[in-house]
Amino acid sequence: MKQHLQDWKPGQAGFQSFFRKKNYLYYFLLLVFLCFFWYANNIVVSLNPEGNRKSVSFATEVGDTWYITFTHSVEKTPWEEYYRVQGINDLILTHTRFESLGWGYPYSPADGKFRHTDDGKFVVEMNRPYKTVKLRIAEQALPCIVHHGQTYNLCELFGHGSLVEIKVERRWQYWIK
Repeated sequence: MKQHLQDWKPGQAGFQSFFRKKNYLYYFLLLVFLCFFWYANNIVVSLNPEGNRKSVSFATEVGDTWYITFTHSVEKTPWEEYYRVQGINDLILTHTRFESLGWGYPYSPADGKFRHTDDGKFVVEMNRPYKTVKLRIAEQALPCIVHHGQTYNLCELFGHGSLVEIKVERRWQYWIK
């Protein structure tokens, strides 16, 4: 006996609904897109050398701190400059820390609030805003950036004599350079 198609149930007629599976695919793709969008909009501190050298970056967030350590060119003593991330193109040089007083060191009240620490070092609280920080790399100074225990040796990364611009930007802006 021959059955009529209108009497058949969808499972018997070979009809399968892909609508649910398509929705799962759309939801998955939407989730992937949202995660990528979130990741691409996170902020990073980028170290951008002049010329064709490859840039380096590290993830950060508003309120995060990092510092540059180097040897003072005249006094040959260690120097540290501490920065706080305020936002995109917004850094604050919070304070500097050094071991001795000498040529080229802050001395005036206009330079910031000066104090002597218990470990014998000097700190000058400055709170100076910067959009970017530009450094000329010299092997004698051995400049490094330290962020959450990770050290970025600028001489090894970019070489002696390179001009490096340090700035805060969104990750996607760093990618398109």
